[in-house]
Amino acid sequence: MSIHTLTPGAFTPERIEQIARLGQQDPVVRGYRSFHSLQEGRIVWLLDAPSKDAVVSWCRKVGLPLDGVTELELEGHVGVIRPARMGIPNQLQATVEHVQSDGVVGLATLRLLSGDTLCALIDSDECESLGIVPGAEVLALCKATSISLARDNEEETPMKLSFPNQIRGKVVNMITSSTLVIIYIDTPAGQVVSAMIPSAAEQIELKVGDEVTALFKALDVSLAKS
Repeated sequence: MSIHTLTPGAFTPERIEQIARLGQQDPVVRGYRSFHSLQEGRIVWLLDAPSKDAVVSWCRKVGLPLDGVTELELEGHVGVIRPARMGIPNQLQATVEHVQSDGVVGLATLRLLSGDTLCALIDSDECESLGIVPGAEVLALCKATSISLARDNEEETPMKLSFPNQIRGKVVNMITSSTLVIIYIDTPAGQVVSAMIPSAAEQIELKVGDEVTALFKALDVSLAKS
């Protein structure tokens, strides 16, 4: 959440609409709701972003004065409190190692900071426009709802899974509501966040401290220039 103080009347509705469109086109910061009092010069903007610094940089780029940025954990609606909505909380730094394209779809192989390999399927046009070439530094983006979890158990025979992207880590926090569980996982590649319905977490008896493997498809990975 970002808070902005403007000179009363300095911004027109057309200017705000222009900034809102930029917030939908940016590869890193994505706006999804905002509240405005142009007469009093106050704006509150709700954004999906990998960090506070990314929001500060975006506000500077679009010419929006900024008072401060706050990371949200909970949101309320008509008396109901639940975990705050998340767009793309998983944004992992990676280096492009190889790109293969059939002219329509590109398959990018990435190397994470942990040394793990990651695969992403993206449009060939995006490969060119974003400069996705070997050696490029990128952010691998994946929604929390696209992350499945397998709970590691040394006593069981390891399962063979078709997910090309598998990152091991440890559950460090869980935020639970009646409809959603958000799981925070520390991994050598960085923090990974998964979101699932409570019955799914109960089925694998998930708890803080568990060793898990985060699983996700190549189709669920988007790329942005780092």
